[in-house]
Amino acid sequence: MSSTPTVNRAAIDRAFAHDSSLRKRVYDAIQETPNYADLFEDIAEYHLKHQSVNGRDGPSDEPASKKRKLANGSLPIPAIQPNAPREVILEARDISFSLPQRKKLHLGIAQYGTDIEASSTTFAIYTRNPASNDVDMEVPLDQFAYALRLPVPEKAAKQYNFVLLPKPDAKVSEPIIWTINHGPLKSCHIPNQAIAAIASEPDDALERVLGYVLKKVGVTLTLPSAEEFASARPESHRKGDKAYHVKAFRGSKDGFLFFLPNGIFFGFKKPLSFFAFGDIVSVSYTSVLQRTFNLNIVHRSDEDPDMHQEVEFSMLDQADFPGIDAYIRRHGLQDASLAESRRAQKSKPAGANGKGTPAASGEAEGDEDDTRTELEKAAQQMEDEEDEEEEDYDPGSEGESEGSEESEDEDEEYEKERKKMKGRNIVAEELGSEAEDVSVTEDEDEDHEGEGDEAGDEGEAEDIEQDPQGFELGQHVKAHGFSAVAPAAHNGLWAGMPDPDDDDQL
Repeated sequence: MSSTPTVNRAAIDRAFAHDSSLRKRVYDAIQETPNYADLFEDIAEYHLKHQSVNGRDGPSDEPASKKRKLANGSLPIPAIQPNAPREVILEARDISFSLPQRKKLHLGIAQYGTDIEASSTTFAIYTRNPASNDVDMEVPLDQFAYALRLPVPEKAAKQYNFVLLPKPDAKVSEPIIWTINHGPLKSCHIPNQAIAAIASEPDDALERVLGYVLKKVGVTLTLPSAEEFASARPESHRKGDKAYHVKAFRGSKDGFLFFLPNGIFFGFKKPLSFFAFGDIVSVSYTSVLQRTFNLNIVHRSDEDPDMHQEVEFSMLDQADFPGIDAYIRRHGLQDASLAESRRAQKSKPAGANGKGTPAASGEAEGDEDDTRTELEKAAQQMEDEEDEEEEDYDPGSEGESEGSEESEDEDEEYEKERKKMKGRNIVAEELGSEAEDVSVTEDEDEDHEGEGDEAGDEGEAEDIEQDPQGFELGQHVKAHGFSAVAPAAHNGLWAGMPDPDDDDQL
């Protein structure tokens, strides 16, 4: 027969899109035997209906709960061009998925359209159940806002996580994450010759193909780089490899922060977070300690861009602070000292201050002149607080209130005694008292000696010498030339008392 009979090509193209060679055989059979056209159309319609039941567009007799279980809460989304021919351009088998379900599935990329370079051609990513070979999920790639390929932290073997993050208004409700090992995939089939030329290296075939088709829908596959950020500590299980993550906590959930060329990502546990540069309002540091610090990100809400939300990531390693701070400064993301000025530039006209008060504006200007990093400021603040505590410290304020009261009483008594003794010659009084005792003893001795001299030995009395005040001059006085008692005290002592040299007074 010379002409192709009228046939429903759309149904046949869709039904046999995953196998272009089989589709060609169907058309060849119809060309040779037109009577088989209706049969192949019925086969195609039956196949499409079977696909609808297992996750594609169309009616289904299965309970909705069973279909949701397959996609872990996300129902499959039909392609945006249901009538365009569907062709599988890549399929990798036994890929480990963690979202939207933790399971090993076949991963594929489908092309809708005959010309891969045509602007009307669209692409979708799908998963196929290895047991039943049925499509569990298919999502158009233009439903995603960001695509990341990140190294899996803290693993002995080098692995990569591919992360697809949906747009805020996308019909798909959850991100998609799958993991592959470094090196060639165990089983990867690329039937399309144009795509096979792109993925010429087996080590990164999936990365190259995915990056190519994502670029067609305006999305870039983002990879980390040491130029943007690399941790000060290497991979814990692979000391020779650089680490591009920082371990952190969001509330009680642990995860990893990645500082990428287009934003900051936190994963890999739900809820995932990606803060694009355009959505970040401010970045600041809190709880800066000797070993750790916290990172606070204020960002615009997806629901209302005028609303701001703040997320705190805690327990970041202090060793990574210089790299993080350099990353923030390089991309114009403000730290605490630049938060208000950046917010003013985004939400206020020129000349308006961020807080709406002159004082706040002055503070912001002062912060701009300060070239210290946020870590240095926090350390200085801690030192200032410690100095204030030392100045306010009272050693007697804790548990020594009674001792303090006793000490105050003793001080008062001492002050009273000091006032009483003021003006008195204590030395003179003490020495005078001693002189009185000595003098009386000497007088008594002189009386006894005088009696003894009168009775017998008068020669010894002549040997005793006296000073002008009547004191005997013994060997000490003769040797040193001064009296044992000060003359001033002696003179004051005998005032108004009998003079031992005066016989009449005695």
